[in-house]
Order: sequence, then structure tokens, then C-alpha cells
Amino acid sequence: MNTELPQHSQILPDITEISVEVEAKLHTMIDSFELPGARLYGVNCVARPTTEPNMCLLAQHPDVYELLDAPTSALARMFDAAAVVTTGWAAPLNSDGTIEGAPSEHAQRRRVRLVVMVADNGVASVLRFADEPDEVVTDPGSATGSLAEAITRFWFDPPVTLASGS
Repeated sequence: MNTELPQHSQILPDITEISVEVEAKLHTMIDSFELPGARLYGVNCVARPTTEPNMCLLAQHPDVYELLDAPTSALARMFDAAAVVTTGWAAPLNSDGTIEGAPSEHAQRRRVRLVVMVADNGVASVLRFADEPDEVVTDPGSATGSLAEAITRFWFDPPVTLASGS
């Protein structure tokens, strides 16, 4: 290795910043807040800031948790990051962070599309409501709950390898 030559460094951009860019690009591609299932995209983003994130749809499944657990979803690890897109109902949180009943049955429910990004440098999410499609809400990785845990396991836990029978 020649130490006098500059070395290429693949430093990922801020995960929240890239999640906003990915969600904006997906917003131009997905004109719906009612998808038939969750979608998994592989995202390459190390060439930034010269190019926009490059995305590839890898899989879709009606259940986001089964999508993340599917062996074929491990293909996302070949990319710089993964993005999961899902739609559903959201409802306002109580002061203690809980929701009374199912969001789909709440009097103040709203349709939402959520994009969760995960990469080696963290997790971030961006959501957009159908009734205010020009506004986005970002979360720089402080989300909790079953989806946040599933995304973290999906990316950071070692992949499961199946032993072949001999």
C-alpha cells in the first residue's frame, strides 16, 4: 500500500439527513398512503453529496416483521443502508406515550407513511401524513417499540446461517 496516496474513505452521511433524502425520493415514487405491504429497499449513499441516494426495491411483504425476518432480506446488507417503507394508521399519544386502543379506531386517526432507515451509523425515521403530505416529521433514532427493535436486530445482529445436511 502506498501511504503517500490519499486513501478512499467510505464515510456514511448522517443517517437522519440521508433518511430525509430517501423519503423525499420515495414520496415522488409512491403516490399512496395505503400500500399492500411493507417494502424493503437497499440504499447506496456513500457517493454523496455529489449524487442522490441510489435505491433498489428488494422485497415486499404484507407483514413488516416477516419481511425483516425473511432470509432473502439479508440482501439489504450488500448496500450502505436499508430503508423500510410501511403505511398505516397513527393516533395521538397520551402524555405517558401510550395510545388508547387501536390507532385505526381512534377518533383522531390519520393515515401515515413511515420510512425507517438503518445503516452502520444508526437508525432514523421520517413519516408523512396523508392529510399534510408536504410536511415531514423526522426522528433521529430515538423511536422505541417493536418495529424499532426489529429494524435494529435486522441490521446489527449477525445473519442466521442454516447448516446444510450431509
